[in-house]
Amino acid sequence: MKLSIIIPIGHKDQNFELFDQLKNKFKDHEIVVASSSQNIEAKKLEEHVDQFLTIENSTRAKALNAGARAANNSLLWFVHLDSDLSLIDPSDFEKIDQEKINTFLLKFNDKKLKLNAKGANFRTKYLGLPFGDQSFIIHKQLFNFIGEYSAGLYEGEDHEFVWKAKKIGIKINIIENFIISSNEKYISKPISQTLITLSKTVSQILKFRKQRTTSVICHFIKDPKSLKSKTRLRKKLTEKFVNDLNEGLMGIVTDNIKEIQSNKSIHQITVSEKIHKDYALEFSKITDGLYLTSQEELGRSMKEVVVFNFKYFQKVVIVGSDIPFLTAKDITDCLKVRSAKNTFYPTLDGGFCLLATSDNKILNVLDKIKYGTDSVLENLTKNISQLFINNKFYQDIDVKEDLPKVYKLLKEKAYSINATRKKLYTLLHSNLEQFSE
Repeated sequence: MKLSIIIPIGHKDQNFELFDQLKNKFKDHEIVVASSSQNIEAKKLEEHVDQFLTIENSTRAKALNAGARAANNSLLWFVHLDSDLSLIDPSDFEKIDQEKINTFLLKFNDKKLKLNAKGANFRTKYLGLPFGDQSFIIHKQLFNFIGEYSAGLYEGEDHEFVWKAKKIGIKINIIENFIISSNEKYISKPISQTLITLSKTVSQILKFRKQRTTSVICHFIKDPKSLKSKTRLRKKLTEKFVNDLNEGLMGIVTDNIKEIQSNKSIHQITVSEKIHKDYALEFSKITDGLYLTSQEELGRSMKEVVVFNFKYFQKVVIVGSDIPFLTAKDITDCLKVRSAKNTFYPTLDGGFCLLATSDNKILNVLDKIKYGTDSVLENLTKNISQLFINNKFYQDIDVKEDLPKVYKLLKEKAYSINATRKKLYTLLHSNLEQFSE
């Protein structure tokens, strides 16, 4: 079981003894260093690790995120530079649970701090709140799903990350062995520093604590400039226009996501195929997390996403990204439907643009339908009971013939639509000759 061991280095860090341990005990795993650009001494490590990343204006959160993105292995091990791994054995990795955040218990390299260690281990075992100095081992898919460390935090990024995981029901797996942490910050003032640490822990709990969510909204997207997005439009329209059109649609999706963010009971994720990974990683910064599907066919992709999300949520919502008139309110309203386990928002071409489900039985049919036809919704719903089909039909954009209809609707609503839709209207107006022939 290969790991990517990710180690952040700050601009003042000078003690690199950890790398001797890694070389001796964990040489078969990838070592990724994410170092502040200000740390000149750290550059000497470049020849002795698998990846050396230089981070401008670095914080620990930025460094950890950069390391996770660069990692080549599916299991990520986030380790603090001042950690002593002498008690950790490679056999401990056999106890990893890939559906949880895995962590070790804590010791200090100073017996006088025994009570501090006991407090940390009590917090871990009984409150489910490990901190970064105990290290986290987590599957990359799960890390993306929870969402990266909050780059704007200068401290407590590990504490906040755990609360994000708790929010969606991801549990902690304690590996019964000890990481030894440095006593450096306690040397001069052990009592006052202990009180400061305790005070920060309590204040961070009050700050980061999040309510458990029961619903997830999955926004399916593609890179707007990818030749695999809107392939039917690209055969008849210029590449620049299709790219600009896609960007306009992604602007509407962005508006909806940001509006939904005010509802703290909802988790939102970006969903994309792996071929669009770079764009999806950047776009996912405005959602809570990311899921990269291994499937290219839409039905299989939706099934994979629903199966994964059913582990953590009671209701899963799948939303397309090419529906100009779908609003944030429309999306959240689907969660209010209590009369059925499956809610569909139909499109004018016989498909659907939104599915909200709490029904495991839908997994038997999602990947059996031929998508891209005018009978998608009919074929899908005839095999499903307990369903509700919204009485409003939405116009999506798949082919050239859809554009005049969208343009007409935008023109009729020109004085009431928001700035993002007005921008889309302007784009269509300036390219009328391309699609109104």
